[in-house]
Amino acid sequence: MSRALNPQEQQQLGVLMLFVCLPHLIMQTPWLSGLLGLVLLTYCGLSPQRRAQIPRHLSLLLSILSLLLVYQAHQTLMGREGGIAVLIALCISKLYETRTVRDAHAMLLLAFFATGISFLHGQAPWQAALAGLALVATVCIALRLENNALSLGISIKAAIKICLQAIPLAALLFILFPRLPAPLWSLPNDKAARTGLSGERMSPGSLNQLIQDDRIAFRAEFNGTAPAQSQLYWRGPVFNQFDGQYWLPTTANSSKPPQIIARGPQANYSITLEPHQQNWLLALDLPTEFPQSAMLNSQLQLIQQSPINQRLRYSASSTLHWQTLGDTGIAAALQLPPSLNPKTISLAQSWRQQAPAQRVQSGLQWLKNQHFSYTLTPPLLEKKDRIDEFLFESKQGYCEHYASAFAVLMRAANVPARIVTGYQGGQFNPNGNYYMIRQADAHAWVEVWLPEQGWQRVDPTFVVSPTRIENGFENSFASRLQNDALPSLLNRNATFIKAMRLHLDAWVNHWNQWVIAYDSQRQLNLLQRLGIKDFLSWPFMLYFGGGLLIILGGFVFYFLHRNQAPPTDIANQLFIRYCKKLQRYQLYKAPHETASQFATRCQTARPELAANMIEITNLYLAARYAQDPTALAQLKMAIKRFA
Repeated sequence: MSRALNPQEQQQLGVLMLFVCLPHLIMQTPWLSGLLGLVLLTYCGLSPQRRAQIPRHLSLLLSILSLLLVYQAHQTLMGREGGIAVLIALCISKLYETRTVRDAHAMLLLAFFATGISFLHGQAPWQAALAGLALVATVCIALRLENNALSLGISIKAAIKICLQAIPLAALLFILFPRLPAPLWSLPNDKAARTGLSGERMSPGSLNQLIQDDRIAFRAEFNGTAPAQSQLYWRGPVFNQFDGQYWLPTTANSSKPPQIIARGPQANYSITLEPHQQNWLLALDLPTEFPQSAMLNSQLQLIQQSPINQRLRYSASSTLHWQTLGDTGIAAALQLPPSLNPKTISLAQSWRQQAPAQRVQSGLQWLKNQHFSYTLTPPLLEKKDRIDEFLFESKQGYCEHYASAFAVLMRAANVPARIVTGYQGGQFNPNGNYYMIRQADAHAWVEVWLPEQGWQRVDPTFVVSPTRIENGFENSFASRLQNDALPSLLNRNATFIKAMRLHLDAWVNHWNQWVIAYDSQRQLNLLQRLGIKDFLSWPFMLYFGGGLLIILGGFVFYFLHRNQAPPTDIANQLFIRYCKKLQRYQLYKAPHETASQFATRCQTARPELAANMIEITNLYLAARYAQDPTALAQLKMAIKRFA
């Protein structure tokens, strides 16, 4: 029959589950995290007084109540978030009926499982480090359950040693074990929140909400020389319909894009796109080559069938100067809502006698001459004729204000125009030779259709604020975003902080590329470099089998050639030291001998040592098995006196 847990073991188990469940709790809704965390903390507080155990019918009631709370929070018990919440809630409820070592073993298995599924929330380096600490803590508690005489320090050292011993085998399997191109199973898609740019609609004021968003949108690495900062326009959602307030994507979207003729240099690059839960991809304006899973639609927007719900790395090529052929869709790019913005319409109609390209230049020149200001905090536009209000009254705006107003001006001047959103610029990271594009780099510009050139990019923001385009967002507005209440050393633009952020992001980028993005294709590329064509070839068997034999052989050699079993407590360490001293008298302890048996044999072989051996053996037995602290101190002194 399994022994009962003592109060100290119950408390340690509760603290372990708190540590293991913490990464899951912080991902839940605040009120659910608070309630489940409170229940868990209550167990940790009550367990030393043996008051944490409750009758099984109350434990069942707690489980049912927990499931109801989870359903209230997620409206389901399935899926990633709902399923994880169910598991954590039941783990916490199970603690209250954990009474024996056997029950504790079940909790340890749940702790291992909960640590593994923490990677469903994300695979960042800090999450991997936290999972590693949770594994060490779980192994440590398992060791203490098997031998409650172990000190905490020895248990931690032994747990770390066990986990380190598993790393070579885990690394070999990670690198060489065949990977499937797609998982064998998948979880139902949760309604994850969309982040960053929206592909549904755009209006003046929608992008400047991202000004303070310092999160990485994507990273870009160029093969060769990168274009100038002013040419880094990362193309995203395109908006072609205007209702007077919002710009919307076109509804009649032909899958066939206009033909693109490159008129300038090509840029080849790789993008690591962070998940944003939408189906569009980003590419340098204008993409000519892109992943096979994606397509260019009639708006020259790069899209794929499924939403981007996990980090995606792909390669693409773009031309920096181009011409598009065909006039499909230009009629829709001239539509304007009737009876709105009469001043804007009147101004633009005065340019209709000019050539289309000249109308574009007239619009830009007018913006330049009217003393507009580019601001991060533009006033709210509340009138019905919002474009008129912006162009003739407030004259303060962010990039989407200028893009929206300029597109309306061009349409009123009979020049087809639409709005393209995406990102502009980026911060170069010399530690990894790549660009970091953050959500704060979100930008909007205009495309106009000209008879001889097709769709061409026009950025009215450049006319109003050239430094925003030439230097990038962070360099242009860093002083406005820093927190003046903080010491200069802690401001994000301080030299030390900036350098540290670059090093940290380079490390994260390497982690993403070589660990998270290590898929079947990357594994195949690595094997080909090693001269391995496929998983059935003899070179693969040699590498995999040889590596496995070396690792397992190392373990066998270690266990066969160690002199004694690893020390399990201080008393045992002292006794091992005593046995090593006895080897000078040609007395060797056999692995199967107990301390008493060894002492009896040694007394017969060396009678002059009998008194000393009896004293040390009795002190050892009292210190280790009776847990007598006085005997432990006396044992240490007796062994020290023994010559």
